[in-house]
Parts: sequence; C-alpha cells; structure tokens
Amino acid sequence: MPGPREAPSHLLRWARREVRFEPAVDALPQHTETAVSPRAASSPARSRGVLGAALRTWLRYAVPLTVLSAIALSPVLLVALAARAPADAAGVAALRPLGWKLVALAVFCQLVLIGGASPAARARPTQLRALGRGLAELAGAIVPCIAAVAAVALGGLALVVPGLLLLALLALTGASTERGVRARLADSVTIARKHLPSVALAVLALLAIDAAIGIAGHRLLAMPLPRHPSSAQLATARRVIQAIAIALVVVSPLPAALLAAIRSRAS
Repeated sequence: MPGPREAPSHLLRWARREVRFEPAVDALPQHTETAVSPRAASSPARSRGVLGAALRTWLRYAVPLTVLSAIALSPVLLVALAARAPADAAGVAALRPLGWKLVALAVFCQLVLIGGASPAARARPTQLRALGRGLAELAGAIVPCIAAVAAVALGGLALVVPGLLLLALLALTGASTERGVRARLADSVTIARKHLPSVALAVLALLAIDAAIGIAGHRLLAMPLPRHPSSAQLATARRVIQAIAIALVVVSPLPAALLAAIRSRAS
C-alpha cells in the first residue's frame, strides 16, 4: 500500500499501464474490399437496445432513482442550501462561480449515482429493493469513485491521458461488481474500452446536460440589476443557486441509468 506521498505517482503509473490501446496497423486487411464484421454491423442495434433499456429503467424506477440521486448529490444540495442571499449586486456576481462549482462537484456525485442505478439496470427488482440495493451500491461506490476522480485529475494535469478520455474510461467504476478499488478501476477501463463509443457518448451527454444547467444559471445570475437592487431581487440570486442544485438532482438519473445499462449489458 503506497504512502500518502506516493499516491499521486502510483495513480499515474496505473493510468499509464491501464490506458493503453493496441495498435491496429497490422490488423488492416491486405485487399481493397471493406471487411464488415457482424459485431460491427450490429453495434448500432446494440446501442439502440442499451438506450431503450436505460429509458425503461429510468421510467420504471423514476422514484427510487430520484431519491438515490438526491442522496448521491447531497453535497451539492448542502452547498446550495448553505449559500446566503447576497447583500448587493457585487454579491450576486460573486455567486456565479459557485454555480459552476456545484456543476463540477456534481460530476463526482454522478459517478457514485451510476453505482446506485446499477441494481435496477441489472435486473427488475421491486421499487423498494431497487432503493435498498441502490443505497448499498452508493455506499460501496464512494471510495472507488474518489480514486477515479483523483486518477482523472492527476492524469489530466500530468498530460498522461486526456482528462475527458480518462473520465470515460473510469465512468463505470461505481457500477463495477468487482471487489477492491483497483479491481473496480481496472474493470471500468476494460469494459469502457470494449464499448468506448457508447460510453463516450453517454459521458458527453452527461457533461452536456450539466453544462447546460450551469450556463442557464450563469445567465440568470448575470442579468443586469439596478444600482440598488431590492431584497426580493437579491433573494432571487440565492434561489437560482438552489435551482441549479435541484436541476442536477432531477436530470442525473437518466444518464446514470444509461451508463449502468452499458455496464450491465457487458456482464
């Protein structure tokens, strides 16, 4: 077990070893005809099947998934609720970075939520069992997802692997059924590499939704105010921050169910 000073280098060495794509030059056909494998031909249908399964899971378990989302994103909610109403227009402007901080914090919480959505994606439990098993998966996904976020941050800063690519490769960490942090990270990389287009699109959709919420909140907070805004106008700024947090909670179950469905179909 590496010590605290060795942890960053340990994660970087792990990222270099795990995120390695095999060269495809030797696999090119020697003739001019285009070879289309049945597996490649069926990939669009398989992607539609995963999307359909995710939509059914989201609709069938909308209530437990939303409860799990509120629990997984509870740090976002707590930060938003702790925000105070600004005293003047300068205080409103100071809330804009807070909105983006909530979006950034939500990404980690959404990785944990993917684990919470995995029991509903793997089978068809009752509503209560989906909630109970999801809570257990949420608790077990926290530490592995912290390691995943640390690997993404360190890999991106050290330019070992582009941050977005590493995020896609480690997005399934919370939904992994392996035991141990390193095993779950390696399992996520293995599954994501086999289904990289689907995982990458799902992660991009998740980030796009988060960014849209952040942009909407930023624009609301950037609306011009009079030189001496009323107390109601100042209180609206605080409600915008809270609305950002609530919106993140509401929309997160669908992309989480999609990524959980990708992991369950790969089992």
